[in-house]
Amino acid sequence: MLKKFQMRNNLHGWLILSLPIVFTLWLKYYPILRAVCISLVNYSPINDTGEFVGWKNYTNIMSENYYWQAWKNTFVFLLLQITMTFFIPIIQAIALSELKKFKNFMSTIYILPVLIPTTINVIIWRWIWHPDYGVANSLIKIFGVEPQKWLSDPNLVKFCIIVPGIIGGGIGVLLYYSAIQNIPKDILESASLDGCIGWRKIFHITIPNIRFIIFIQFVIAVASSIQLLDVPYLFASGGPSGASTTQGIYIYNVFNQEMNYGKGSAASVVLMLVAILLTTIQMKFEKTERL
Repeated sequence: MLKKFQMRNNLHGWLILSLPIVFTLWLKYYPILRAVCISLVNYSPINDTGEFVGWKNYTNIMSENYYWQAWKNTFVFLLLQITMTFFIPIIQAIALSELKKFKNFMSTIYILPVLIPTTINVIIWRWIWHPDYGVANSLIKIFGVEPQKWLSDPNLVKFCIIVPGIIGGGIGVLLYYSAIQNIPKDILESASLDGCIGWRKIFHITIPNIRFIIFIQFVIAVASSIQLLDVPYLFASGGPSGASTTQGIYIYNVFNQEMNYGKGSAASVVLMLVAILLTTIQMKFEKTERL
C-alpha cells in the first residue's frame, strides 16, 4: 500500500513537471540542435533544405577579419563591463545596508532604473553624447577640453556605450541587499563585540557571506556581455567602422543583411560554445576556491 502511495506521488510530480519539460526541450534545446544542423549545410529558408557542406560555414567565418574584429570588440566590452559596472551594485547594496534611515526610499530609487525601457535610456544618452549640442561636450568645455565626437569616434564609442551602467541600481542591488540582510545576526553581533566594525566588517564579514551571490551575478554578467547585442546596436548600430560590432551584432547582420543562415548559425554555435567554456571555467574556479 505504501509503495502504491509513493508511486502515485511520483506520478503526480512527473505530470506537473511534464509540460515545463516539454516546453523547455521544444523552445530551448530544439532551436540549439536546429542551429547546429543548419550550420553544417548551405541552408535555404525557402525550401527548408540545404546541401551538406560540413565545416565550410565555420571555415568561412574564421577567415573573415570582420568576424575576429567582432570577437575583439566583444571581449573589450566584457572587460569594460566588469571593471566599470559590475562592482557598483555591490557598493550600493552595502551602503544601503549601513543606512539607519530612508532604506525603503533608497531601495525604491535603486529599482527605478529597471522601469526605464532600454530604448528610452539610449535616446537620453545619445542626446548626452551628441557632438554638437550634447551635455558631455558642454561639461568638458568648462575644463578647457576640446569637444569630442563620442559615438562617432572609434576610440570612444565602447566607453560611451558602457558609461551609462556606472549609475548602477536595478535588481542586482536588491539581490545583494537581501543577501546582506540574511547574514545571521549572531555573526554580526560577535564581530561587533570583537571590534570588527567599519571597513573591517565589510571585508571580513559582509563580502565573504555574500560571496556566492556575487559569483552567480558574475557568471550572469560574463554571459550577458559575451552575448551583447541590443545596447551597442541601439547606440551605434555596430559603428563607426565596426568599432562597436559585437558577436551578437555580427550574427544579426549575417542573418538579416547577408541572409546567410548557415554562416549565421555557425557563428551562433561558436558563440554558444565560448559562453559554455567561460561558464565552466568560472564554475571550476569557484569549486577550487571552496576547497
